[in-house]
Amino acid sequence: MNSYITAIVIVAVIIALYLKYRSDLASSLKKYEKKLRVDFGKKTDRHIFTREEYEVISHYFKNRSKNTENISGVKTAGIIDDMTWNDLDMDKVYASMNYCSCQMGDEYLYDLLHRPLGDAEALKERGRVIKWFDENEDERTACQMAFSQMGRTGKYSFTDHLLKLDEIKEESNILHYFCILLGVIAIAMIFINPPLGFALILAVTAFNVATYFKRKGETDRYVVCFSYIVWTLRSVENLIKNDYEAVSSYISAIRDSYNKLKSLERGMFLLRSGRGLTGSIAELPLDYLRIFFHLDQIRFNQMLSKVKLNRNEIFKLEENLGFLDAMISIAHYRRTLKHYCEPEFLIGEPQRFIGKSLIHPLIERPVSSDINTDKGILVTGSNASGKSTFLRTTALAVLLSETIYTAAAEKCSFSPCRIYSSMSVEDDLIKGESFYMAEIRGMKRILDAVRSENEFPLMCFTDELLKGTNTVERVAAGAQILKSLANSRCLLFAATHDIELTYMLEKYMDNCHFSEIASDGEISFDYILRKGRAESRDAIKLLEMMGYEADITEAAFDTAETFVKTGEWPEI
Repeated sequence: MNSYITAIVIVAVIIALYLKYRSDLASSLKKYEKKLRVDFGKKTDRHIFTREEYEVISHYFKNRSKNTENISGVKTAGIIDDMTWNDLDMDKVYASMNYCSCQMGDEYLYDLLHRPLGDAEALKERGRVIKWFDENEDERTACQMAFSQMGRTGKYSFTDHLLKLDEIKEESNILHYFCILLGVIAIAMIFINPPLGFALILAVTAFNVATYFKRKGETDRYVVCFSYIVWTLRSVENLIKNDYEAVSSYISAIRDSYNKLKSLERGMFLLRSGRGLTGSIAELPLDYLRIFFHLDQIRFNQMLSKVKLNRNEIFKLEENLGFLDAMISIAHYRRTLKHYCEPEFLIGEPQRFIGKSLIHPLIERPVSSDINTDKGILVTGSNASGKSTFLRTTALAVLLSETIYTAAAEKCSFSPCRIYSSMSVEDDLIKGESFYMAEIRGMKRILDAVRSENEFPLMCFTDELLKGTNTVERVAAGAQILKSLANSRCLLFAATHDIELTYMLEKYMDNCHFSEIASDGEISFDYILRKGRAESRDAIKLLEMMGYEADITEAAFDTAETFVKTGEWPEI
């Protein structure tokens, strides 16, 4: 009699835990949906990505970096290389705009930002989808709820493991079925002979756990991958029930992939638990059942060959889901900007850049700049006056225009182009490479790109070119490099302290500058871009304010004036 009461109690506890789990999940989903609606378009406390998380997210891009097409088959205008990405602080820019709800969105957005498009129609299509998500709250939220249930893969890269499935050995499920049989016999024995049954449970548990973890070490990372596929398919079920006309082509492609892959869902109960939004304690027994009965290992072996055969379809599903999640993220991001515009592409016209009220998207209180040039710009000014920020602002306007069809400006027009920069160069102690060697290597890759056969011209950004060498050689070599770029299929934006270059290159580039204001013993900046070369002597004035002797400061003023008038440095 006692054994029956014990069994009833166990069943009742399991049912109660399951009901609590369902209640917690429903409540959590309802709260999450409300949060999505309230937070959309607001700057929220975003997750700060660790270096390890960036590495995982980047693998989708790295695994397909040689592929120059996006999901619609449109070729890119060129891939953003590591130097340009780092020069523009793109990790921070990426983090600031990433409001994606799942791993596929994270990875797709990272990849998208590395692949500027030169096809205006393809970019307009992105803009159309972004605008539709912005204007349709119910549909957008329904998609976000579906994406959020897909979750993330944590420390493992989904794409890495899909590509490396051939490395793992396939094995039979005979041992795992034997463990299930032992477990069933032990549980049944509790009702027949409780003392013997409980003793048998302990022995079977020890055996099953030992054999489980022997295989688990080999399969764990792939179980995460397969589990993610299954949770994605289950989440897709809700998404493909809707037939949103504005994004019907993407939903249709997702539905086709789902229909080809849905058999992977069968028998997936307890492949990997603990992926709900609740974090409920009710999930703990599910983990123990999964280990005791080897459920995830059995299904893993069944899935392995099926997933191998359907890798391309899984990648196609990932791309379409990632695209939609990324477009929702950009719709959110647009609302957080002080202002933005959709760019205008000057197709079939000579290279030109027109920007009105350009701002840097990462600066809280940015000062805007206006640009209109077909020659490129050589910008001068003292340290901290805004030169480097101006270069990054302009480069970001171009890059974001050609990727997310969004420029942080009131107007942005230019010819489709490839983007290269050489700004934040550092020496490499490990390679034994000097600062100067790193500089010239960085510039050489730009010169090679200019001369390569490609339908798209370059837009290039350099900051303090060749500052790793002496003044004479820096000015001489720098002038020739910049002239070579300015005379080629390249719209060049460069910053320099060398006033000599503003005279030597004025036929090839427009001169602009930033000014500092010296007063009350301090120097301040207004960060306003002005036409012409920098001519202030406030850097020398600051020496005077700091108490330098008059014979030094006055002589410095005279020396500078002599050079400006004659173009030659006087003897001192």
